Amino acid sequence: MGLIKTTGTFTGASVNLPGLTGVNTSQIRWGQPATPGGALSGYDFLDYEMEANLGGREFPIGEFTHHNYPIFLSGQSQFWVYLAIRVHFENGNFNHDFTVNLRHDETPNQGSHPNDTVQWEAIHEPETVFIDGNKYSVEITGFRKPGQKESKPNFDVPEGSQDTAYLYARFQREAPQTS
Repeated sequence: MGLIKTTGTFTGASVNLPGLTGVNTSQIRWGQPATPGGALSGYDFLDYEMEANLGGREFPIGEFTHHNYPIFLSGQSQFWVYLAIRVHFENGNFNHDFTVNLRHDETPNQGSHPNDTVQWEAIHEPETVFIDGNKYSVEITGFRKPGQKESKPNFDVPEGSQDTAYLYARFQREAPQTS
């Protein structure tokens, strides 16, 4: 099939977050640092290039980093961050755009699960794309950290650190319609 190049842009959040910066860029941040000079929490999406796999096997479409630092959010503990992804199919010279909704769970950094969690919205129909006259369903399958063998719908990051996972997708050819 050839190369696929992806780019990602964070288009906003579901609530008015204090300190929100980076809307319409590949790096979005939010919150007020809990300590003077502290870092903001947020996400990065690193553009990615790979050989397309159209045979139904998962493959990475981008590198996603979650930055989790001590911040104040004025009572916002769960919200959505929207990521617009453009996939450019080099051989066919066309683009396919879709949006991934990411649910962010900001924890109070204590208790049985003190880590913040990011989860992509799995409840949606697969996208459809036509490649070389064939119809394919495209679905985001989840996050996968280096060394993991299966994609997961979420991953979490301990307070005061950052972690990176790849966002994976699958192209599955649909059977041609018979007359």
